[in-house]
Amino acid sequence: MPPPTDEEVPHIAAIKRSVEAGFEFRALRGADGLAIAVLHAERRGNEVVETYTVQAMTEAVAARFRAEDYPTGNPLWQEHGTVEEVITALLALPPHGAPGDL
Repeated sequence: MPPPTDEEVPHIAAIKRSVEAGFEFRALRGADGLAIAVLHAERRGNEVVETYTVQAMTEAVAARFRAEDYPTGNPLWQEHGTVEEVITALLALPPHGAPGDL
């Protein structure tokens, strides 16, 4: 496997930070039961589920849901952008229920 390019390095670093913060990768499945070709990670705790999904370095989405609303409800917070941007924003959110929370 070739080493990451300079362009890939900050996105890979953000993914590593998310794993250190407790995110775990999950397979997403379509209605037909087949896996969808994206990278998806979740972290559960304190009555919320936080997720991010990556289609490409420049196409990612992160969200925080109430646990009872996940996966079909509306998120409390959502961000679109590059992998680095959305993971950084997600990890910067205050803990659910803390001052400054959504």
